[in-house]
Amino acid sequence: MPSGTQVRYELQTNGTLLSDAWLDLFEQYEVAVGVSLDGPPRANDRHRLSHAGRSSAASAVRGIELLRSRPQLFAGLLAVVDLANDPAEVHDYLAAFAPPVIDFGLPHATHDDPPHRGDPSVPEYGLWMSKVYDTWLAQPEHRHSVRMLEDIVALSSGVRGSVETLGLAPPTSVVIESDGSIEGVDTLRSVQEGASWLGLDVFQHSFDEAMLHPKLRNRQHGLHALAGKCRNCPFVNVCGGGYLPHRFSAADGYRNPSVYCADLEYLIRHVQGSLRQHGWDPYAQATSSS
Repeated sequence: MPSGTQVRYELQTNGTLLSDAWLDLFEQYEVAVGVSLDGPPRANDRHRLSHAGRSSAASAVRGIELLRSRPQLFAGLLAVVDLANDPAEVHDYLAAFAPPVIDFGLPHATHDDPPHRGDPSVPEYGLWMSKVYDTWLAQPEHRHSVRMLEDIVALSSGVRGSVETLGLAPPTSVVIESDGSIEGVDTLRSVQEGASWLGLDVFQHSFDEAMLHPKLRNRQHGLHALAGKCRNCPFVNVCGGGYLPHRFSAADGYRNPSVYCADLEYLIRHVQGSLRQHGWDPYAQATSSS
């Protein structure tokens, strides 16, 4: 690392193996810890059973409570959206742990392997997250942020978002594997085998070389890397065409709208409509910020 570079460490875990000894180590090296939890035990166990097929919820909650005893280490909670779960119930359950941040992630899917839907004609994931937004907004006593929703508010106002799943700003991150390999977005593994592999490592290559790698061009060219439908969409500055892995098809690569296009449009309209009801015109804010 160049001198003067500040390195911040963050670990994402299911929380089941957290212990005081681990937290002592994290405290020593200033490692922030996020925990993946999809909601109450019934919801979490739908996809997060132990290797023995047993519930992992109690162990995860024990780990979260340990983290809460050292709030400087607690980075927040991550939940994957599952249409089978009640969005308000999931939000309120996670909020009860008083995390600084709740992240909601859409399930990784592509046009070749689309996400599960009860009715493909309905933006079910957008509806689900809209209910989270309403629940979050209705309880001003909560002090946590919901990253996806705060990013939509920020991007609607002409402010850069905090994550690469939304907006047009080029990402500035790569992934370092435990063996020193440098990869692109690790979630590209959900697209196809080797999609995230760059053939680079920290021993022989610089991060500048990694950022110039041909495989990362889809992440660097903003509006010009998007499908025509996206470039002409009034919401493109907010959704950014959707998360890169969710745009993929074998036929057209990443030049597709997100497989969650209708969901993102519904959610953005819902959030912006709420802002207007509170006397805030997102487009006027965006114009004044530009």
